[in-house]
Amino acid sequence: MSKKLSLVPAQLGDEWDGLVDRSPQGTLFSESIYIQASGVRHDLFYVMQGEEKKAGVCLVVSDDGNSCVLNDLVIYGGILFDLDLNRAVVKRRHDEFQISEFVIEELCSRYSSIQLTLSPQYFDMRPFLWYAYHDPDPSNRFHLDLRYTSYVNISSLAQCGEDFENAQCFFDMETVRRYSVREAARKEGSVKNGGSADRLIGFYQTLMINQGEEQSVGKLNSMRSIIEALSSKHRGRIYEVMNKDGEVIYAIFYGWDSKRAYYLYGAGHPDKSEPWQGTYAHWEAFKDIAINVGIHEVDMEGVNSPQRGWFKLGFGGNMSAYYQVVRNPRRYENGM
Repeated sequence: MSKKLSLVPAQLGDEWDGLVDRSPQGTLFSESIYIQASGVRHDLFYVMQGEEKKAGVCLVVSDDGNSCVLNDLVIYGGILFDLDLNRAVVKRRHDEFQISEFVIEELCSRYSSIQLTLSPQYFDMRPFLWYAYHDPDPSNRFHLDLRYTSYVNISSLAQCGEDFENAQCFFDMETVRRYSVREAARKEGSVKNGGSADRLIGFYQTLMINQGEEQSVGKLNSMRSIIEALSSKHRGRIYEVMNKDGEVIYAIFYGWDSKRAYYLYGAGHPDKSEPWQGTYAHWEAFKDIAINVGIHEVDMEGVNSPQRGWFKLGFGGNMSAYYQVVRNPRRYENGM
């Protein structure tokens, strides 16, 4: 890149959201509506080459502003390239490398510790691996944690008419998931599009308590705010599963951007459940998102724990790697 790069503070709003939308690394989690609703403290920057934007940088920061931190509710962020996609791949790859090197140097000079979760569309990790490559102090280098999510192609649901069991994504699911969809119909289960944020949060709160992972009031309020903000702008939807008696026994929430939908939250009734409820919730959500929203890819948002990971992979998606990068970590409690 012939001209010198600079890092310029950015603000939430239409200009920022335009970059997020254009960037292959841009996701719902970096958009203004999501960041504002989550209530996280954040820093945003544009990477400029002269007067031209080349990337954005989206960071969650500590209360004192001195560290980049992870947050359970902001899944992806970091560097978002905004380059000409018609440019030759080899040249674009070189530009991305130089931008990453520049951003890493800037972040290391501005923040005492850095923790980022990069999107699955951020592929070249060499700038992080090579930073302080020969430094004998390992705390000065970046350490990479490999993570996985699952992308499910649901486009066939918009092409199969009413015979959804002939959709390719139905065949792609493992046998037990297909059985659960059919069992839900036999047991007269149903799914309602739209529902109560308070009910979903209540289910989730009880689930976490029962698992010994009680959540803070701040996190629960942020979840509620995200659900309400995205729902009000038609950028997300609750799906409630009901048994044959019309009782809500399970609820999930999906949000979406222009690229894909993301599974965000889900939990069941603490005292009433059916073995098919989770599968049926996602299956009906897939149908609604593909047909009525027009989104054809779903990010199941992490398959990194044994129980939840195998359940999500049962929907037949393709695993995609992403990374959390950490430099000079220190313990930080963000009240979430």
